[in-house]
Amino acid sequence: MASPLKRPALGQLAGLGSLYDARSDNFLPMSLFGKSLPPNTVETTENPSSNTQFIFDDTIQGKFAAFGVKDELGCSLLYDVTTVYEKLNFTASGVKKSIEPRELDTDVATHVVTGISWGQRYVFTAKQQFHPSEDSSNVSRKLAATLSLIEEELLGDDAHIYLEDSAEISIFGDDLGTVPTLTDLAGAQNIIKNIPGDGKGRPLVYHLMPISFLAEFRMLDIKADITYRQLGTDCARECVKLFDGIQVAFQQLNDYIIRLQNHPAGVPPRNAESTAQLLAKYKSLKNLPETEFASLVKDTRCCMTSDQDLWARLIELLGDNMPQNILANMTYKDYIDFQDLLIGQGANIVGYKGPSLSALMHGNQYDDAYVLHYNEHVRHHSDSWKENLAVFLDLIRDQSQHKLAIAVDRDAVDNDAHGTSLEKPYISHYREGRVIVEDLVEKRKVLAVNCVMRVAEDALDRSVNSRPLDRRAVKIPCPHHGCDRSLQCNWICESCHSTVEYGVADNFLYCDCGASSYDKWGFQCNDPNHGSDWNQYESGELLQKLKALEPFKDLNILILGETGFINYLTDDSIDDALDAEDLKCVIPCSFQTQTAIAGRFVETEIQIGSSQSEKDGSGGQSATQSAEVYTVDIGKTRVRLIDTPGIGDTRGIDQDNSNMSDILTVLRTYNNLHGVLILLKPNAARLTVMFRFCIKQLLTHLHRNAASNIMFGFTNTRGSNYMPGDTFKPLNALLSEYKEVDIGLLESNVYCFDSESFRYLAAKKKGVDMGHLDDNRRSWEYSVAECERLVMHCQSIAPHKVRSTINLNETRTTICRLTEPMAFITEKISASIDVNNVAIMELHDFELTRQELQERLFVQKETLRSEKVDQPRTVCTHDDCIEICTDIEGKTDIATTIYKTACHPGCYLKSVDRNKKGHPELQKCWAMEANGICHQCGHSWMDHMHIYYTYVPTTYQHRDAAIDRDLTENAGVIQLKEEAIRMKKEAIQEFYLEYRQIEEAAIQFGFFLKRHAITPYNDATIEYLDMLIDQERQKMQVGGSKHRHEKLQKQKAGYLQRVEVLEKAMKQATSPNFWMTRVWHN
Repeated sequence: MASPLKRPALGQLAGLGSLYDARSDNFLPMSLFGKSLPPNTVETTENPSSNTQFIFDDTIQGKFAAFGVKDELGCSLLYDVTTVYEKLNFTASGVKKSIEPRELDTDVATHVVTGISWGQRYVFTAKQQFHPSEDSSNVSRKLAATLSLIEEELLGDDAHIYLEDSAEISIFGDDLGTVPTLTDLAGAQNIIKNIPGDGKGRPLVYHLMPISFLAEFRMLDIKADITYRQLGTDCARECVKLFDGIQVAFQQLNDYIIRLQNHPAGVPPRNAESTAQLLAKYKSLKNLPETEFASLVKDTRCCMTSDQDLWARLIELLGDNMPQNILANMTYKDYIDFQDLLIGQGANIVGYKGPSLSALMHGNQYDDAYVLHYNEHVRHHSDSWKENLAVFLDLIRDQSQHKLAIAVDRDAVDNDAHGTSLEKPYISHYREGRVIVEDLVEKRKVLAVNCVMRVAEDALDRSVNSRPLDRRAVKIPCPHHGCDRSLQCNWICESCHSTVEYGVADNFLYCDCGASSYDKWGFQCNDPNHGSDWNQYESGELLQKLKALEPFKDLNILILGETGFINYLTDDSIDDALDAEDLKCVIPCSFQTQTAIAGRFVETEIQIGSSQSEKDGSGGQSATQSAEVYTVDIGKTRVRLIDTPGIGDTRGIDQDNSNMSDILTVLRTYNNLHGVLILLKPNAARLTVMFRFCIKQLLTHLHRNAASNIMFGFTNTRGSNYMPGDTFKPLNALLSEYKEVDIGLLESNVYCFDSESFRYLAAKKKGVDMGHLDDNRRSWEYSVAECERLVMHCQSIAPHKVRSTINLNETRTTICRLTEPMAFITEKISASIDVNNVAIMELHDFELTRQELQERLFVQKETLRSEKVDQPRTVCTHDDCIEICTDIEGKTDIATTIYKTACHPGCYLKSVDRNKKGHPELQKCWAMEANGICHQCGHSWMDHMHIYYTYVPTTYQHRDAAIDRDLTENAGVIQLKEEAIRMKKEAIQEFYLEYRQIEEAAIQFGFFLKRHAITPYNDATIEYLDMLIDQERQKMQVGGSKHRHEKLQKQKAGYLQRVEVLEKAMKQATSPNFWMTRVWHN
């Protein structure tokens, strides 16, 4: 049902009795009255008053409220479908006679003007331009204050207040023509005083009465059926609010574009341009929904649609032009606010444009500079961001120190769109262009809870490659006179934060930075009484305290496989590990994890550790490249984790042999081995070729006494309820093949970890949350208990003597090296016997002249002779690689050294002195690894030298001088025959004896191997080689190279030959006849 209305005139003119259509908000060119109204019909009431309202916002809703525009009318005015409003009083006599009924026969009108409020209205608009760097809210407050002065100006004649620079006031009002821009508020007063007109002004408000009321008052009979309803208050208000929101969003996006243009360092190139194009697109689509909305409002007032339909259609029309969608394009607003904060504090920004970090550092006029490294990812996801930002701002605000402050946006500098290259924010401290503190916040944390030592750079040797095995953690009182001299402090290095250790053998102090003499270090404990001074001990007193340090108890564990369980030994819970300063990853590894972002999976690689000897293994190459030793101190026990190259190396069986040689080289430095931990996954349900080979290859190289020290660790066991899982059955079956050694899967030597909790920790430290914290918390607690049980087990069993395993492998190597020489010697002995037997037959069958007999007094023997070469040959001088011979070139009176191992024939190095052992330039030889160990013979570069000759096989004739003298003096032909036959028979016996000695040595080595090895050789190797050969054959069918296939075939043949020698030697070693012969000869 229609109701009375009151609407502002808003400049529209209508008289009393004018008809009005509320459905379209239009005054109609029609009147309720057909003739003039009687004189007493209009009542006039004097109302001398004034009212001033100020609008301090630019919203549509605010302006409507000031002008008295209701929400209902606001919708129409907003879309140019509303005009004005009026109302009439019918109580006077003669009014009914003046009504023209024909005007009401149609439904074009809904209301009639029954009253008009007259007056004048003026609008004052204040504007002021401001720089993008200024705060818009401050400018708005100044303008509000300016407008507030208008009221004072109107009340007094003497006030003359001038405007600020760049501020303008414009006046819009009834009967005003063009008004110049005002320079002071007195001008506004003069304009108002001189308002034209007769004092009545113009209509301000119309009072409207529904036509249906005329029928209720029985003033006339209305035939037309007028259908009309007002919009719901909530619907009208929300429509105004929505369009207001769009307008505000447009303005904010426009302001944002201006800020983008003024922050070239903070946003990617062309971002401002693309955002401006987007804003233009939004504005171009604005008029379409506004025009359509006018029609929708009219339909709703005519009861053709509901408020809900109108709202739904409006949302559909707006589409992407919703305020939240427009504001969503302000991607870098928060980031620009952050940069404004830094710039306002005095920091320099290194970003997409502008000076680089090196340029700023080069132009730094101060000694010190602080550089904050960050990106968007760590700003919002790193737990340490607030702390780093607070420290950086404190450094800038500290006026006591002159310095340069720089903030580096790593997204821009590293061109990293996903922000994955930076693990966490950090502040670097530069002095004179060189980094002296990599992470200032972390250093402050360390210094706050630790006692630190430091040494001058010129006294530090950073080139130290090896350290004495007997090192002891420095735990002594602080030398400061005000500190407690009875308190034993644990000391760390100020630079690297590692424990400082005393080398007993050389009196040097060691940390991760390097080594230095013990008397070059300064001390600063964390006692508040100590202050910031660095104090030193008297040299003799310090050395006395260092020598009195207690040694660690050693616990050496050989590990095969990827692990992070050292964290389980140092942190009781995953929460402690998360709160720790950094991840304690002693054995480097890497893995990938995926995160769902906007419906797509984004893969992130998590890398842990930084050893130069490690590869991550993700590209198909075995992760550990060489054996490395990592230490962690738990109480008074030093746990050494010997991380080893994997068995079943992707580079082939030769690399496996090289890896095992590397492991044995590292083990040589230790006397005892407390545990051998083999890490496996719990999901190997069958005995694959690779599985069999890897397990057997390891057991082949271990001494039988090490069987009790072997442990099996299963990773990722959460899915198998912390049990060995499917791997148990095939592994148990494989171990049961070793009848003479008791290696079983028992509770005491099986440990189940869950690496997923370690991966969760590693990812979290990199800013990636993998979720399921409670599951990982339980997993961590279980793994901690397993690690503690493992350490206790290693401490409770007798350690394995490493020398036993070293001797075992050297024995196997010796037997394998005898394979080729024995074949070669056998061939040469056979040839020598055949030659001499033919000579004996000739002596028996033919009569020889004296001259012929003399020629046959020479015994033929196979030997070696030297030949000069043009290119130097790198040879090994180690005892294992040389042989002393006394019959070279037939010279039995001179001992000659034969270098059996030519590690690099034709070496290209020219600066090496010939025949000089351990020449430094030999480290550059092709045969040398980076650690100085030869990959051909396994010995140090210091055992090598260059020679310019080689040995070639030859046959020479040996002549007995005494026989020759007898022959020349008086020997007869018969005597010469007998003597020649005797000499040749003796030579043959010597050949047999030489072969027998080599064979006997092989048999003795074979007996040692059979008695002390868990298994003398890996019987799964042939199967493994066959698998590799088959893989290469398949590659050849699609164009692969034949070289690797042929190499594997040769390896297989060589291995079969070595196995034959081993089996023969072990078989003869167990023969009773062999040992009876040995007793008889002795």
